[in-house]
Amino acid sequence: MIREADTGASRRAGLVEPIVTFLVATGLAAGLFWLARGVSFVGEILHGAIALIFLLGPSYAARISGRPFDYRTAGLGMAPVKLNLRVLALALVCTWPLFLGGFLLYYGLLCPGSAPTWAQRLTDVLSPICPGWLGLRGFSLQLPSGFVLMALSQLLVVALPEELFFRGYLMSRLEERWPSRQSLWGASVGWPLLVSSLLFGLGHFLVDFQPARLAVMVPALVFGWMRRRTGSLAPAAVFHALCNLFSEVLHQSFFG
Repeated sequence: MIREADTGASRRAGLVEPIVTFLVATGLAAGLFWLARGVSFVGEILHGAIALIFLLGPSYAARISGRPFDYRTAGLGMAPVKLNLRVLALALVCTWPLFLGGFLLYYGLLCPGSAPTWAQRLTDVLSPICPGWLGLRGFSLQLPSGFVLMALSQLLVVALPEELFFRGYLMSRLEERWPSRQSLWGASVGWPLLVSSLLFGLGHFLVDFQPARLAVMVPALVFGWMRRRTGSLAPAAVFHALCNLFSEVLHQSFFG
C-alpha cells in the first residue's frame, strides 16, 4: 500500500516540474514582450532574453527539483546526420505544399474586401493585416530585408531554444509520466506529443493573446514527431526555422 501511494505521489510530482517550468517561462516571456512595448532597451534584447529563458530554464528547473536533465540526452546534437537529413527532406516535401495551400485559402477567404460584416469582424481579429493582401494576381516573390541574418536568427535565437524547451525538455518530461505506446512511421507517439504541442500553441497565445498563434500547435506535432523519429533536435530545429522563413517570404510576397 505504501509503495502504491509513493508511486502515485511520484507520478503526480513528475508533472509538477514541467508544468510549473512552462508557466514560469511563458510568464517571463509575456512580461518581457509587453515591457518591450514601452521600454526600447527591452525591445532590443527581447528575442535574445526569451531564448535564454528557454535554453537555461530546463537546467534550472532540474536543479531545483533534483531530477536529472542532460542537454545531449534531450537531443542537442547533430547525430544521426543521414537520418536527420532524410526526415527533414520528408517533412519539407509533405508539409510545405499543404502550408502554401492553407496560407492561400486562409487569406483568400478572409481578406477579400467584399466579405460580409460578420466575416469582416472575424477578419479584424484573426487577420489584421488583410488591408495589404495582394492576392495571387499581385504576387511578387520578395525576400525580407536582411534575409541571411534573419535566417541565422530564426535558427539560433528562435527555433533551437524553442525546440530544446518544448521537445527536448517538456515532451521528454511528459514521456516519463505517460510513455508513448503507439508507433507512427517509425516514431513512438502518444500523449506527450499531443500535450507538448498543445502547450506550444498555448504558450505562443499567452504571450501576445493573438488567437491565430494557436495554429502553431499543428506544426508542433510535426516537430515532435521528428524529435521522436530521430532522437535529435537538429532536424526539428532546422525545419522550424525554415517554416518561419517560408512564412515570412509568403507574407512579404503576398502583402503590400
